[in-house]
Amino acid sequence: MKKNSTAGNRIRSRREHFWERAWASTIIMNSFGATFVVWKGLSKYGVNPIYFFIIDVCTSWPYGIATARLAVDVVRRDWKDARKWALVALVTFFTPQVYILIVAHHVPKDVYLIIIAVIICLTIFAVVALIQQIRSTRVKERSP
Repeated sequence: MKKNSTAGNRIRSRREHFWERAWASTIIMNSFGATFVVWKGLSKYGVNPIYFFIIDVCTSWPYGIATARLAVDVVRRDWKDARKWALVALVTFFTPQVYILIVAHHVPKDVYLIIIAVIICLTIFAVVALIQQIRSTRVKERSP
């Protein structure tokens, strides 16, 4: 593990940068699907799909980088940095969903329940993906 002597922070390898960017790019691609769902299902309730897309894309990149770095920091037991990246991941993950809950109006109760269920499912998916990422990173760390 290399250390940056001036800042005291670990320097990330090229491989780590590659996988961070690949993961973040995958998250951004998900924004297109989420925007389609918002456009078709929630635009009639006042949710602007263009604003949602902008918010989602702007938060997707930091979310992807944060979860990738969180996985590496957990594997390396760097709890200080892990806490920082967990906070970034938490804020960037929930921002688009909070936007929907704030701007939607005259939404039937069933639709709110569906939105909340989707948020819960996405949260579970994110936690499972993070656990898989941590396990994958541990395997990569052990291999030469």
